[in-house]
Amino acid sequence: MSLWLRNVCACRHSLARFYSAAVTQDARKKWGLQGIPQPRSIFDDDGPVDLSEDNELVNGARPSTPPLHLRRPSDKPTPHEYRAHRAVMKKEFPEGWAPPRKLSREAMEGVRQMHRFDPEKFTTPVLAEKFRISPEAVRRILKSRWEPPREKRVKLAEREREERTAYFKLNRERERIEERRVRESMRGGRSPDGDRLTFE
Repeated sequence: MSLWLRNVCACRHSLARFYSAAVTQDARKKWGLQGIPQPRSIFDDDGPVDLSEDNELVNGARPSTPPLHLRRPSDKPTPHEYRAHRAVMKKEFPEGWAPPRKLSREAMEGVRQMHRFDPEKFTTPVLAEKFRISPEAVRRILKSRWEPPREKRVKLAEREREERTAYFKLNRERERIEERRVRESMRGGRSPDGDRLTFE
């Protein structure tokens, strides 16, 4: 073993001893853990450490777990928090969840990114105020992780683009009609609100 490697190992051992002796004892006093035995250090192992992964544990499958199609709901009663939340939702939305103002997919992703960027600054009420939707809608957007497939995303984007252009076209048409009405009323010697203009 090279001299450098020996020095590194010695430093690690001394650091581990210092941590287990000084820092851990203070923490044990602070948190009241004096009666709980201290965990063994990895440096105390004499044999090789097994770092191989158990495929069953990694994949989340246990030998006693039935496949998805054979699983049954739990026999335990629903926790009271969920029951209370469901009752409030049924009371507030008797016909089901149908918010009056819906956000586009891009806006929803913007809500999620802002919350991810700074959760303390962009809280649920702040996001609800900024996007002019209810806090419940923001809560549902932040909770959901569903993403449409690529083809559906393209269709949704096209539909949103068409709706947006139709909305702007309708607004432009309304403005033209209003301008035409004002011009015609001005030609007739009347102001838009019906008063006669007086010329001297």
